[in-house]
Amino acid sequence: METELLGDYSKYIEEKFEDLTTRYNRFGKDLYREIQKELPEVFKKLKYYREKDGLRTFPDDSYAIFNDGKTEFRIILDPDCEVICLGNFETNIEIGNWNNDYYKEAIEFIKKEFLKIE
Repeated sequence: METELLGDYSKYIEEKFEDLTTRYNRFGKDLYREIQKELPEVFKKLKYYREKDGLRTFPDDSYAIFNDGKTEFRIILDPDCEVICLGNFETNIEIGNWNNDYYKEAIEFIKKEFLKIE
C-alpha cells in the first residue's frame, strides 16, 4: 500500500490538491507550489493525504507521496512544530523555520537525495 511511507499508526484518505490548499494554510503551505514550479514532473505524480484516524491523529498536517515506480518519498507538513519532513525508507530530514529559505532547502534535498540530480 502506498501510504506505508507514512507509517502504520494511522489511516489516511486521499484528497485532491484543491481541497488540500483550502484546508491547509499554515507553515510550509507554499511548498507544493514551489515543487510545481521547480519540479513539475514531481508535482504531477504527487498524491495528497490527510489523516482519517489512528493511535495519534494530526488532522491539521499535510501528507503527500511521490511514486513514479522507481523512486518514492513522502512529504509531511507539520504546522504545530513548523517543520517540513521529507523521507523514504532510507533517509529523512526535518527542515524548519530556523532556515532562511526552507523551500529552497526542501527542493534541493528532493533533487539530491531522491531524484539523484546534482
